[in-house]
Parts: sequence; structure tokens; C-alpha cells
Amino acid sequence: MVPGSNLLNIAMQIITHQTISYYQATGRTTNAVGQYVTTFASPVSIIGSFQPVPRRLYEAYGLDQQKSYFTFYTPTDLIDIQRDVSPDQIVFNSQTYQCESSNDWFAIDGWNGVLCSLIAGQAD
Repeated sequence: MVPGSNLLNIAMQIITHQTISYYQATGRTTNAVGQYVTTFASPVSIIGSFQPVPRRLYEAYGLDQQKSYFTFYTPTDLIDIQRDVSPDQIVFNSQTYQCESSNDWFAIDGWNGVLCSLIAGQAD
């Protein structure tokens, strides 16, 4: 396989994919107490493969043991946490995840692998 062959497209013909709600960050506004609050576009449905990150890899990846992480492989160009840029969010199974970092193959191969952390909707 070479760049440009879109490996995710090939894989999604074999593995089950999920449909999730995608909230693109559109900017930031200031709330009543002067804090920046991210604003998001209306949700759109996108497809991909939502895979849990094994807990045994958290330490090797430098991840917070108190959080839950998943990797979302998608043919959509998502934005992760960057300096002066608010990250996009996704909702899967009634839980909200923030896009933390991206293995960006979008420009080369038409897909992204985005590390997402659970930020809302976790079971109490």
C-alpha cells in the first residue's frame, strides 16, 4: 500500500463503522466572567471507526490515567488541540469527546486517526 490508496476506506469495507455527531469548533467568545468559551457549529453526522485505547498503553502514550481515551478513524478532517485553536468535539453513544491529537493522513491519504478523550456523559 502506498500513500494515496486510502487505507481507511479499504478497512471500512471489512470492519464495522459507526456514525457519530461531529461539532466543528467555530471560534471563541467571552462569557460574563471574562473566560473564553468555545462555540461550535450545528452537529453533522460523520462515519468512522471508534476504537478504545488499551489502558496498558496509557503510560507509554503519556495519557492521564483518570480519563477514558478512544481513537476515531475517519475520512473527515477533524481539528485537534493546537495553540490558539479550539479542538472539535464528537458525540458517540451519548458521550462527548474532545479531539486531543491527530495522526493526520488527511492530505496524503484522505483520513485521520484522532485521539479523543471523554469530557461529558460518563456514567456516574
